[in-house]
Amino acid sequence: LDEPTPLREPRDEDVTPAELDEAIFGGDPTADPADPAAPISGIGLTVLVTELSRSLDFYRDVLGFTEIDRGDGNALLASGTTRLVLRQVSEAAPVSRRLVHVNLEVDDIQAAYGRLRDSGVRFTYAPRVVNRGTKFEVWAAAFRDPDGHGIALTQWRERADA
Repeated sequence: LDEPTPLREPRDEDVTPAELDEAIFGGDPTADPADPAAPISGIGLTVLVTELSRSLDFYRDVLGFTEIDRGDGNALLASGTTRLVLRQVSEAAPVSRRLVHVNLEVDDIQAAYGRLRDSGVRFTYAPRVVNRGTKFEVWAAAFRDPDGHGIALTQWRERADA
């Protein structure tokens, strides 16, 4: 019988910059999101809220999600392939801003930032680079929803020097 090859811990020099980008950023952000071979076809989020009507006003009327269904104490919203469930929990503990954070990807972060700022959304920071790989960088602008959940508009951009 052959002896099994012992496993060894990977070393930093075993990981290429491209592999590190894929691990951090999840692959090519410019890939076709409707690719039928993709293992995941969209993103679904559930956000616990203390007042459903107030949160619906914010996510639907301010951020632009479309309400597609509603039940007792919950609402299902959509934007593109993203599905967002707002679930009312009347006695929810205060949000831990470090644990709950929603990124909303947009095509033009400056335009989305301007539109939301003009509609009264108060941002904690304006669009800026928040993460940089060897090929892509992520721009973000952050704000909070009515329950204090951290939300960021995000846009992937190809690095000019890549």
